[in-house]
Amino acid sequence: MAAEALHVLARVRSSGNTPSLSALAALLRLLFRSGEVRAAWNVFEEMATMGPRSSLAMFNAMILGLCHRGMLRVGSGLLGVMEKKFGIIPDVVSYNILIKGHCVFGWSGDAFKLFEEMRRSGCEPTVVTYNILVDVLCHAGRMVEARRLFDEMAQVGIKENTITFNVLMDGYAKTGRMDEASAAYREMKVRGLCWDGRLDDAWELLRGAIEQGVPVSVAGFNALIAAYSKEGLHEAAFELYRIMNKLGLAPSTHTFNYLIMGLCNQGRLNDAQLILEHMVSKGYCLSTSFTIYLDASFREGDAVRALNCWDDMEKIGLQPDFIAFSAYVNGLCRLDYVNEAYQAFAKMTTRGLEPNNITYNSIISAFCRAGSMAEALKLQQKMRQSGLVPDVYTSNILIDGFCRQGNLKMVDSLLSDMCSNGLIPDTVTYNTIINAYCRAQDMNGAMNFMNKMFAAGCEQDIFTYNIWMHSLCSNHMLNQAGKVLDELVTRGCPTNSVTYNTLMDGICSDVLDRAMILTGRLIKMAFQPNTITLNVFLSHFCKQGFGKRALMWAEKLREDSFIFDDATRNISDWAQREMENGPQVNNEDIDRCLFLEFLMLMTYETMHNNRSLKARHVPADKGYAPASSNMIKILDTG
Repeated sequence: MAAEALHVLARVRSSGNTPSLSALAALLRLLFRSGEVRAAWNVFEEMATMGPRSSLAMFNAMILGLCHRGMLRVGSGLLGVMEKKFGIIPDVVSYNILIKGHCVFGWSGDAFKLFEEMRRSGCEPTVVTYNILVDVLCHAGRMVEARRLFDEMAQVGIKENTITFNVLMDGYAKTGRMDEASAAYREMKVRGLCWDGRLDDAWELLRGAIEQGVPVSVAGFNALIAAYSKEGLHEAAFELYRIMNKLGLAPSTHTFNYLIMGLCNQGRLNDAQLILEHMVSKGYCLSTSFTIYLDASFREGDAVRALNCWDDMEKIGLQPDFIAFSAYVNGLCRLDYVNEAYQAFAKMTTRGLEPNNITYNSIISAFCRAGSMAEALKLQQKMRQSGLVPDVYTSNILIDGFCRQGNLKMVDSLLSDMCSNGLIPDTVTYNTIINAYCRAQDMNGAMNFMNKMFAAGCEQDIFTYNIWMHSLCSNHMLNQAGKVLDELVTRGCPTNSVTYNTLMDGICSDVLDRAMILTGRLIKMAFQPNTITLNVFLSHFCKQGFGKRALMWAEKLREDSFIFDDATRNISDWAQREMENGPQVNNEDIDRCLFLEFLMLMTYETMHNNRSLKARHVPADKGYAPASSNMIKILDTG
């Protein structure tokens, strides 16, 4: 059959036609199954030099065939070939095939090395990856390690499936640990209910087991504590922790990590810090715990807390791993501590922790935001030299950086390089470039890229339309902006507050009759105004010489406890200056003022009614004393 397939392939090529990638990939699999390894390799090499561009599917077919024949070293070598020579990044399927192959042929140690390499490269494992590795550990009777890997899945947000639990239960049963096998079965049921959001049912199941005197594992409690913490139900999570202690079950590192994650997600970093201090005092494993707290501190914008956390890690002798270093570099980049981030980046590499695409993209982005484009380009080059392939995200970051500087010539060059390297521009790429041309008042250039986007089959989203409408409104082309709105409605593309505020800003600057017509259409669409909408109207009061009205409205909003931002306060200062200048107004200005009054009143009443409606449905807050002695008492119970 393989010989016939090769004969058909030869006839197709002799006729001048090019076979499809799917047909060639199927042929490769057939040749490997037939044991025709040399023929498969010849087909692959011919495809690489003469045929269509090599694809990820082709490489995965080759790796699968090599693994079936036990040629694991050759299969692993293809990972480097596909990335460095062809610019094709291995995916989770590539790694899963190799990991499974190594496990089947008894090379589990190499399988785990591949697993670590996979994570370092930024390729996220799936439940299939974990199932393969948990299974090989269970077959070897290494149940403690299997359980540790199983628990890690929940830590990284991967949902276990029936296969995972069956593998674990089978491992416990074969090693004579029937109580743990039964506990794993109950845990499976509890986790299933938690994943379905049936937390009350999960608790009833757990409580029933406790009341019947049936052994319940720490992992079973952890599953429900994780679910409560994820939903922000801290009291329930800590109540479960108390029950664990009463039953004499020692909480694991995962127990505390779930509690820390829940507190961090709610911004309760002081409470999370107390748990960390408790873990330090009790000698728990702390690497993941500190990383969770570090990342949360950066996300809250608390650089001092984050830096103190990093220093504390070193003080207690904790060596940051790849994940901790990545969180530290990314956090510094997020807060624009560019120099500090680069120093940490350099330190990371000297410790043998190779940054992945995500880390490189993060620091390249920070350099771009700082306007250091030369440094950003150097990092992209360094990225290539380290064996990583810059992806679409890397290109988008650099394109955005040059767009911010108005260097559209360099943007065009980067776009060409992107396409020549086999990267396909996405919606973000086109939106960034279109926005840059619009800011440069080059409507023809913007329209040119709109057409290119359409021709490339790249879907225009609400951001594309908002950019275009903002440009039209800025150029007083309100009729065309209205047509764009019609097109949005026709296509069923959901609009958002940016669409509304952009058009309202244009309406306030346009001819009165035309503005009123478009306003009527917007009102019918039931848009929800926000603080930015208020700022739009207040600023137009000032622009058109009605500073006194702006101040009166600002005062009314303040009395009703509307939330002001920095822009609102700046507009109020502007209004004060306008009122002091005392400009003269004519009848046309008075008509415009009445129109602005109408828009402002409509917006005020809508927002006021929405606030009243929400207030009636907010449950009473029982409160929880942050960083209180209660937290210390809870942790020290038992």
